[in-house]
Formats: sequence, structure tokens, C-alpha cells
Amino acid sequence: MKKYPYTDSTELIEYIPRVKKHRFKKIAPYLLCAFLASAVTAGAVGTGGYFYLKPLLKTQQVSYTAPSGNVEGGASTVLFTNGKRTLSVTEIAKQVGPSCVGIINKAKLQPQRYYDPFSGRYYYYQTSEELVQQGSGSGIIISEDGYIVTNQHVIADASEITVILNTGDEYVATVVGSDSKSDLAVLKINASSLTAAVLGDSSQVEVGELAVAIGNPLGQELAGTVTAGVISAVNRKMTVENRSYNLLQTDAAINPGNSGGALVNQYGEVIGINSIKMSDTGVEGIGFAIAISEAKPIIDDLMNEGYVSGRSLIGVTITESKNGLAVYSVSEGSGAEKAGIKQGDLIVKADGQVVTTGDALNTIRDAKKPGEYITLTVIRNGELTDIKVQLTEDKPNKK
Repeated sequence: MKKYPYTDSTELIEYIPRVKKHRFKKIAPYLLCAFLASAVTAGAVGTGGYFYLKPLLKTQQVSYTAPSGNVEGGASTVLFTNGKRTLSVTEIAKQVGPSCVGIINKAKLQPQRYYDPFSGRYYYYQTSEELVQQGSGSGIIISEDGYIVTNQHVIADASEITVILNTGDEYVATVVGSDSKSDLAVLKINASSLTAAVLGDSSQVEVGELAVAIGNPLGQELAGTVTAGVISAVNRKMTVENRSYNLLQTDAAINPGNSGGALVNQYGEVIGINSIKMSDTGVEGIGFAIAISEAKPIIDDLMNEGYVSGRSLIGVTITESKNGLAVYSVSEGSGAEKAGIKQGDLIVKADGQVVTTGDALNTIRDAKKPGEYITLTVIRNGELTDIKVQLTEDKPNKK
């Protein structure tokens, strides 16, 4: 299976100090070495290669002057930062645009209900078997052979998913894997020789850096829209629909339909997957993207396993109360069922720690691996009982 491309930079030469004046006899060997080094460096620059100095100039910008193809005898300056070429927004759009796709979520019309006054009953009927669009979003090509990453909410409840390339070509996609907890999904289309995006390292992103969003805001009519801004914040902890996310914040315009699209840095690398926009009266320029370095291992699992492996599961659904967590149901075959947890039990502690919220219980659970144990203290019939539950792996139910 082809993997999406990763980037790496290689340090190429050591810092060479300036040689002081000496007698010719003593410095002749150094002059020869300096001449050869200069010739090699000039040749590399002349062929479009680049170097940066270590360690003195490791984090500084280096530039070289390349001949301009438009003006005779003219020249243009190309910048490199940490060994990577710095691109303009125009160059980023040209480079990454072909890797961004539109996604159409299609489903059957919901059955209609009507009331029969003669029988006093409600009846349901299907008005049409035709698939209709119920939503749209964006996606990013991550391999030449047709793997695409997007948000899970973009393809949720779809009967059919259509992917539209920036060329206008359309493909029906299959879902390789989806994960509602991280809001990520991987699709596959039957295509080859596609332009795959380069995935960067979001852990190195700093506030104030250039951020370019590419996607389809408001649908295919505005496909390939490019907006630019900066990284406003990193490691933003957000809770949306009881799910916690670690996100990049940007003021690059993100609107409905941008979900699943690319947030790109100054080198043309994808550093985030656009996901959320803060929407309220008087609120502008607050958008969020899933950090790509956190998304990568999830994407790998979805591609290889079809789900996110290694997550622990207790096997209960609960409702919160001020006194503890009431067990609403117990999953069949789960560790909770095997340990004797029952509907109506009130969980008050986990591994000796008081828990009054689902997040508190999940935090303790998520620190453990499948196969390990968690001790739940429950109140049953007015009595406290410690029950040791072996965690199982959280796998999606096969349909």
C-alpha cells in the first residue's frame, strides 16, 4: 500500500570560518581547498540546489539569486528557511490546489409520515429511491493511487460519496475507515497518478506564521477557494459535541464546506485539516484545523486497519449525576458485562479517584491499554462494591 509523502530536511555542509591572511607558503593548501569548495557551491546553486550553514545559520533565512526568465539580464531572489523553500500564496495555490478535492454526501430521502384518520395510525412511505445531496465538504489527496483524508462529519450517514477533483473529474468513493472521536475519515477512489499533498510537521508551527486554507466553502460553486492569514494560536483545546480536540487556530477564512480541506504552511506542506469555525454575532476570523501531526497516526490506522487501534473500552453507557455516573446500559460481551457491572449501578470512583463526569472516567480509562484492568467502585442496593474490569479494544461494529 502506498503511503502519503513525509518531508525531511538534511543538513548538508558544515560552517567554514574565514581564513586570515598568512604567508603564501602556509596558506596555499587552504586556498586550494577554498577554491574547490567555492566551485562546488557555485555549481550547486547554479543547478538549483541549496545549502544552509550548521549550526550558526541553522534557523536563518538563506537566499540565492536565480536568473529571471522574463527580463533579459534580470534576476529574482528565492528564499529558504531551515533548508526549505519559502513559497508565495500564489505558488502555494498552484502546488497544493490539485491535491484538494470536493466531496458530496448523498443519501436517500427520509421516509415521509402521514396520519390516517380512519385507522388512527401513522404510516411511513418512501417518496423516492433517488439519491440526493445532503451535504458537501472538502478533502485532501494523500497518495497518488487515490487515498483521500477528510472530516468524518463530512461523510456521516452517506449512502454514496462523490469525489470531485480540481480537474472536474468525478469518482464514487468508498470509505476505508472513519473515526467520530477524532472527526477524521479516509476515502479511496479508483484513480492513479494523482497529485498527493505533502504532509508537514504541525508540532513545529509557531504563532504568526503564514496559513493558507484551500477548500470548497459553500459547495462546489466555489471550489478551490484560497484564503490566507496566519496561525493565531497552537494547541487550542476545544470541546465540540462532547468530543475534545487539540487544534490549530487561524484567521484564514474558513466557512461551511471548507471542512476536510487543507491548511497549508509557507512551504506548501499541509499542517492541518480544516474542521471548525467559531460562528457568532460579532465573531470573525476564528477558524480551527486538526493538527496534522496528531492526525497522521490516526490516518495510518484508518488506512491499514479501518479503525483506530489500541483504544480501551469499558463497555458501559452512562448518564451523569451529582452523585456519580449511573450505568444506563452494558455492552454484550464487554469487560464490564463479564465483570458483573449491571444496569442501574452508580459508578462513584475509578481506580480510587472520584468521578462525576464521563470525561473524568474516560481520562482514567484512556491512560490504559486494552487487556489492562480498571477498578470501578459502584453503589448497588445501597452498598459500595469494588469491581475489577478488564478493558477490551474499542473496535467498530461490523455491518
